[in-house]
Amino acid sequence: MSRGVMGIRAMGGPVSGVTQMLRMQNGLSIPSLGFGTYRMSADEAGPAVTYAVECGFRHIDCAKIYLNEGAVGTALASLISSKKVKREDLFVTSKLWPTDQHPDHVERACRESIENLKVGYLDLLLIHWPVVWKHTGSFATDEDRRPRQSNGNAMVDTSVTLEDTWRAMTKLVDLGLVKSIGVSNCDGDHIKRIMDVTEEQKHAAGINQIEFHPACYQSDLRNLNGDYGLLTAAYCPLGMPTRFTPPEFMGVAKDDSVLKPLVINTGFSPGRLLLNWNLDNGNVVIVKSTNKEHIRDNAKACRYALGDSVRWLLNHYEDQLQKSQRVINPVDFLGGEEPTPFFEARVKPMRIHNP
Repeated sequence: MSRGVMGIRAMGGPVSGVTQMLRMQNGLSIPSLGFGTYRMSADEAGPAVTYAVECGFRHIDCAKIYLNEGAVGTALASLISSKKVKREDLFVTSKLWPTDQHPDHVERACRESIENLKVGYLDLLLIHWPVVWKHTGSFATDEDRRPRQSNGNAMVDTSVTLEDTWRAMTKLVDLGLVKSIGVSNCDGDHIKRIMDVTEEQKHAAGINQIEFHPACYQSDLRNLNGDYGLLTAAYCPLGMPTRFTPPEFMGVAKDDSVLKPLVINTGFSPGRLLLNWNLDNGNVVIVKSTNKEHIRDNAKACRYALGDSVRWLLNHYEDQLQKSQRVINPVDFLGGEEPTPFFEARVKPMRIHNP
């Protein structure tokens, strides 16, 4: 299958993202294309997850901070009880929020997510951000979820290290609450630290979930993940603008100056093209939408061998912007200018455009 120099090179047929399984270093596997639930209201999340599963998604990416795990759980329970999907065919991920990352609170937070998601166990639990905040004892208000000092900086608990939280995470595997554990938004130094205190293969980190799209092409970090045996999971794969991006940034998927000729030559929609490119990088890719047409189109994303010209243009999209454009701003999580036991290398891993 070929459409010329700008198109797709033959590779024996496309490999579907929703069915392709990637092996983690603990020996378990994860579907390479996952359905994300970030920034969905509870009313939106249930129908979206139901439709995504009906379209073929089996990997569902969740987090406590998304405030919709109960709705997602109700949808999954209904799908399982109606025999539309088996629990063992689903791969459900959640994330440990910074206020729950003190070892005293890790197990309880995990059990709460399992109860809300109604799945019996988690296939994967991630440290959401490599920093621990004061545990407020409640999650009802934004002040509870994002405790701040009087100067507006995050209220960091400097008594806890990344290693402390990781050791508590490994106990969840031993208890059967979680099959695999991993991290998110970490750099090579963080990964090395958790590897240094990991003694059993079943406790080995599976993935590092990071922002990864053509405007934030963290190839060096992706290579570091691979060097340490972790898969890279890409969030925000379409590079859509958020409150952190400058007004002139329209988002990668809407940038006709680069995407339009690639769309014409490959025959893919902008979204499909970006997902195919990300899957072609060998990543786990998390994509979200509440729009049925987009969900259906996203579910068709595949690992193609894109033409060299297409790959080159997307790989060098950052050069056209003359900077890396993150759509999620990690500065919000770091708690001021002083390093913490978690984020000692806060500047090195992320090239931050901070508007």
